[in-house]
Amino acid sequence: MFFVLIITAAFVVISIFFFLRAEKLQRQLISQKRDSIATRKENKALVDSMILVATRGQEFAKARLASLKVQATASEYEQLITHLELISPLINNYSIIFRECLKGKGRLKAVSKKCFENHNSAAYKKFVALIVTDDKQLQRYWSSENLNGFLFLVEALLTIDDSNNVSSKNKKSVCIS
Repeated sequence: MFFVLIITAAFVVISIFFFLRAEKLQRQLISQKRDSIATRKENKALVDSMILVATRGQEFAKARLASLKVQATASEYEQLITHLELISPLINNYSIIFRECLKGKGRLKAVSKKCFENHNSAAYKKFVALIVTDDKQLQRYWSSENLNGFLFLVEALLTIDDSNNVSSKNKKSVCIS
């Protein structure tokens, strides 16, 4: 009888221990679920923000490219027109390249190559030749193979075009005078 009482007491103590342990684990699980939901909401907000930044960046780059094309056509600056045609696949696929660069380092050249080949089979080689023969800074941005390099590359390409355009206008005005 005493033996049965000891076994019953041991089972009761063990049951109480496991009940309290299960309650603690349940509270931790509820807390983890709350944290997970909060993290998902924050992640969604950040992803939406990145999409917005990519979209705005693409809109700005496309508008800048279009205005440069108009200026180059108006001033009949053939070298600038050719240059803008070379970089237009990069600018037109800005958000695709942006998203791929977000996924990790080493994707810039691969996704750019796909975008250029969709435009023209030889366009990628011409673009790389432009980057290699042009400014060292452009080469550094291109070889960085990350989002930061891509953003700086696009900005530099559009800025270089603008300075070329301004210098071409100055050259024409000097020649006309």
